[in-house]
Amino acid sequence: MNDKNFIGMGHNPSPNVPDIPEGFAMALLQEPDAKDRYESLDDMQKARVICYIQSNTDSGCEAKEKINVAINSLKNNNLNFTNGF
Repeated sequence: MNDKNFIGMGHNPSPNVPDIPEGFAMALLQEPDAKDRYESLDDMQKARVICYIQSNTDSGCEAKEKINVAINSLKNNNLNFTNGF
């Protein structure tokens, strides 16, 4: 398995990227364009996407919204949502 293509639960084979949250992994699998864009990111960009999703998630609704923002932004080739992470 290629480290750049890791999508799922468990230990991420890339030591520089945190594990992908389950909800985000499921959303990526349902959106091939977002999945392809995510896979093309370097480790630092992937880590920033995951940090954005995991930041300040006090509720399930907030986590779902962050996943939706990430998926839609990835589909549109826009990583501005990760600024500051």
